[in-house]
Amino acid sequence: MMLKLLPDQVVKIWEVIKFSATSADEIDTKYLPDYLNELLNALLNEKAQCWVRLDENRTLNWLAITRLVVDKITGEKYCNVQCQYSFKKTEDEEWKDTFMILKKYAEKEKCSYITGDTRNKRLMEIVE
Repeated sequence: MMLKLLPDQVVKIWEVIKFSATSADEIDTKYLPDYLNELLNALLNEKAQCWVRLDENRTLNWLAITRLVVDKITGEKYCNVQCQYSFKKTEDEEWKDTFMILKKYAEKEKCSYITGDTRNKRLMEIVE
C-alpha cells in the first residue's frame, strides 16, 4: 500500500524521513542542517510531499519525497522525485506500480512531466 503523508504524519516519522532523505540525496554534512530545515519546512507546508509504501504488516519499506515545481521560464508544472529510499529489496513490479501511482498523482496535479535523479542504475532502467 502506498500513501502520501499529511503534515502531522510527517512529524511522527521525521527521524525516518531524515535518515532516508539524507541517505538518498547524499548530503554533505556541512549542509545538513540547512537541508533538513528546508525539507521539514517544505513538508509541513505541503510544498513537498512524503510518500511511503507499507507491506501487508504495515511495515515501512519505501519512502520518497516529491515536489511540484513550476518552471520559471516556460510556466510548465512538473513533479520532481527528489529522493527515494528503499528499506528492502524491491521487485520490478512493485517499482512499476509505485511509478504508476506517482504518474497518476502528477496528472491529477496537472503536471506536464516527472523528473528525478538516482544513482541506482536498475531503478533508472525501470523508470525509462
